[in-house]
Amino acid sequence: MSRRVSSVLVVGRDAAAFVAALAICRSLGRTGVRVQLLELPSLLKPVDVYAGLPALHGLNRMLGLEEADVLAACAGVPVMAQRFSNWGRGRRPFLIGYDTPATSGGNAGFFQYWLKAKGEGLRVELEDFSLAAAAAKQGRVPSDHLPAGPVSAAPGYHLDASSYVALLRRAALQEGVEIVSGTIGAVSAGDHGIEQIALKDGRRMGADLYVDATGADATLIGALGSDFTSWAEWLPCDRILAASGKKLSPLPAFSEISAFKGGWVGLHPLQDRTALVACYASRDCPDAETSELLPIVAGIALDQDAFVTPFRTGIRQRPWVANCVALGDSAVALEPLSAVQLHLIHLAVSHLITLFPADAGNMMEAVAYTRLMHSHAVNLRDFQAAHYKLNRRYDEPFWDRVRQAAGPESLEEKIRLFAARGMIPLREDETFQEESWTALLAGHGVAPRGYDPRVDLLSQQQHMETIQQRLRAIGDQVRAMPTVEASLAGVAARQDSA
Repeated sequence: MSRRVSSVLVVGRDAAAFVAALAICRSLGRTGVRVQLLELPSLLKPVDVYAGLPALHGLNRMLGLEEADVLAACAGVPVMAQRFSNWGRGRRPFLIGYDTPATSGGNAGFFQYWLKAKGEGLRVELEDFSLAAAAAKQGRVPSDHLPAGPVSAAPGYHLDASSYVALLRRAALQEGVEIVSGTIGAVSAGDHGIEQIALKDGRRMGADLYVDATGADATLIGALGSDFTSWAEWLPCDRILAASGKKLSPLPAFSEISAFKGGWVGLHPLQDRTALVACYASRDCPDAETSELLPIVAGIALDQDAFVTPFRTGIRQRPWVANCVALGDSAVALEPLSAVQLHLIHLAVSHLITLFPADAGNMMEAVAYTRLMHSHAVNLRDFQAAHYKLNRRYDEPFWDRVRQAAGPESLEEKIRLFAARGMIPLREDETFQEESWTALLAGHGVAPRGYDPRVDLLSQQQHMETIQQRLRAIGDQVRAMPTVEASLAGVAARQDSA
């Protein structure tokens, strides 16, 4: 006879811990599952930022958070794209916009029509046919009050990290999560997984199911022997530097990701400041040199001291062992390059809730969770690694090494097929769809040699009408959008009147 899981203990800190505890409590608390959170000391710095994809809206909805409340509490800013600068000498910056994936209906995608037109002399850049990129250039974001157009896009978000965690903590308490603050003294593990957690003050905590949200330490899942596989050969940076600068005015609708000799630096606009995040290889650009270069590369003076944190990219081979599930950096560590930190937590929590064990004594769901998380993580790794593999910063040791190294075969396959005919061979569990991959590869200079033959089914006149209609539609939609400031003012006004 199976025994139901009646108690969950989340052990960890910051967004991963509170998202997990709140989501599990909201989904399963009414079934009688008790949710406790052992809150470890935060690792967040006052300058830290969370950059989120459009999917963050879905995560907040799952957590019972209203968008207006999140933006107000976290100095949040909606953004439509990431702009990449200095990734190739002599190459213009390019944007990867947050366009909503289009359905082809069995026809060739729009990029194929653009490819043919470009070969015939079209001078309009690809990103001008992206609603998200076009909006980002104009500092505009979509409004819920505007009618839907023929193409669509949704904003991602920048949030002050400490404020977002504070908001999550309040929501978790209101939902009924039992929060205990402390530090781990010892983890007792046996043949059937984690047995109990001993706190340094002598208290002991236990549960049927443990969630490891301790971050890179992976204190629980590591105690069960889950090995860590490094991805440093493809994502070679080993330091993150966080800092803050003055508020940008007007607020841009994109984050700026600029490469420099040893890595890259991202500018993330917030309502009251600009968060800076640099990711770099310390062997090529030591901490002190990076701190000196940062304001020059970013083009913005720093308001206070920068904070440097060592880190590594990679994955736990078994993110679910016995009665312990890892998520966040305890399971997968990626760079903060593509706004995926919160998204990885979202994916893990969603899969955990779907696969919540039916039998506390035999958690067969671990195999499916491991497969799904590995699949998602590898696809995200490839998206980040593509920026390094395709860089054109020649005669710089760091960039030459990462460009010349063989990439993962799954990434090399994408590059080969795209170079042949502009096609993206998507795999299962892809976060970034064809539009994003196309913008990335084309932006880095991969020029397809051919295009989809189905494009030639259109007459020359029909082909040009397709191009012109898309350009007109995007122009009309962008002109109707409010600026970032106007959008935030509208959100605040609606919140005040509620």
